[in-house]
Amino acid sequence: MKRLVLVFMFLSAAVALASDSRVQFRLDTSEADAVLAILEERAAGKQVTNSDWQRLFASEAYLRLKKREASLHRDFTDDDFRHFVLSEDLAKRAPALRRTLDAWKKADLRAAAERILPYLPADARVKASVYPVIKPKTNSFVFETDSNPAIFLYVDPDESQSEFTNIVAHESHHIGFSDVSKLYEQKIKVLPENTRKAAEWMGAFGEGLAVLAAAGSADVHPMQDFKPDQRTRWDQDFKFVDQELIQVNQFFLDEINGGFARPEVADHVGFTFFGYRGPWYTVGYLMGSTVEKRFGRAVLIECMSDPRQLLAKYNEAATQANTAGKGDKLPLWSTEILKAVGVQSAAAQ
Repeated sequence: MKRLVLVFMFLSAAVALASDSRVQFRLDTSEADAVLAILEERAAGKQVTNSDWQRLFASEAYLRLKKREASLHRDFTDDDFRHFVLSEDLAKRAPALRRTLDAWKKADLRAAAERILPYLPADARVKASVYPVIKPKTNSFVFETDSNPAIFLYVDPDESQSEFTNIVAHESHHIGFSDVSKLYEQKIKVLPENTRKAAEWMGAFGEGLAVLAAAGSADVHPMQDFKPDQRTRWDQDFKFVDQELIQVNQFFLDEINGGFARPEVADHVGFTFFGYRGPWYTVGYLMGSTVEKRFGRAVLIECMSDPRQLLAKYNEAATQANTAGKGDKLPLWSTEILKAVGVQSAAAQ
């Protein structure tokens, strides 16, 4: 823990940039500060007052966290969260959480975000409120990227500095990605409803593209910033990326052809592909790295603005690689899917 805190202490204290910068962050630690204040009062034998709880429940980060979880049908109440804050496990972790949060307040979030700029168009911007949060679920994520962008960072004392930087970079790419993908929504509005839903889900491959961007190159291990067990798990999961692409391919076909009884069933299936770096990550990374290695980063960035083009360009790159006969044969997307969403790879022409 001391090593982690010392590393963060050497980072710049800047958390916001001038208005002409491509990266603009507003750091809001209100939720984490309120939780820690309650924990520290209890540790000192003091009575936690109603005003202490109101400080937490009225904080911007807490209110937006509740809104986000409700949007995913994972609603929780103030009483639920109160129970979490008063748990013995959290009380034991309070000193480590305090040291980590204090270190994060001094971290240069801008530098972490800047590493993904080479994977965004030149006019893309990364502007967001950043909320370090103490909460039951251990995930970090973005929220309301198209209206009021936010990055929620789970306060984890066990994260190394390189892991923290990678996570900030990953989530920052989602913000920058959304900034240039709004035209995509307009493009796919003309598609039939079922096909449009499939095209919308193609945007979830942004998870894999963010993995690539946060790593900084298709020539390095995507989990290079993480502990060995994380790299091993990625390698094990990636062994099945061919089957995962086939699985998502069938999902798109079922969506396009009306194979789901109800829209919520299709959504349930789509959400299962997130998982713990599931197909949206692994297959997205496969496509992004394959396209970049074959055609260059500029072409990949063009595809980011229209995920349909990513599938088409990947098919073209994979077909060329398969024809060359070097390495394992890469799986391909069905031409039926590409035609339905309005694109066609050169390989299929």
